[in-house]
Amino acid sequence: MRGNAVFLYIGLMEWLMSDPDDHGFENVIISGDCDLYAAPAFAKAMQSRIAAGARKLRMDFTEVNYLDSTGVGAIIRILQDSRRTGCELRFRGVGGSPRKVLRMSNILALMEEDAPLQRAGEAIPQWERP
Repeated sequence: MRGNAVFLYIGLMEWLMSDPDDHGFENVIISGDCDLYAAPAFAKAMQSRIAAGARKLRMDFTEVNYLDSTGVGAIIRILQDSRRTGCELRFRGVGGSPRKVLRMSNILALMEEDAPLQRAGEAIPQWERP
């Protein structure tokens, strides 16, 4: 990570926003529970960033444990704002229960997803066709 980063903590959810990476994406690393207590503030922060002129955002949900309907609503609002302003919004690491909730609510299909990051010492996953 280069330059400045912003760390925010609300309830059981934390997020860290970094300066743009080599591809121009501001990375938002999210952890904890995206729920009634934290999702509104998270949505507001992301919407403010988009309104301030962000052109590329990547949200990493690898460490998100829980996502409720308020969190789904926050993602919808962020998606709408990004599309309205032309901000390229990508997601990474959406798995487990949050992925199931987003799939059941038909939101997952609207999200552009990047491949998960390879952690140090991990082998690159080998994908097989069914």
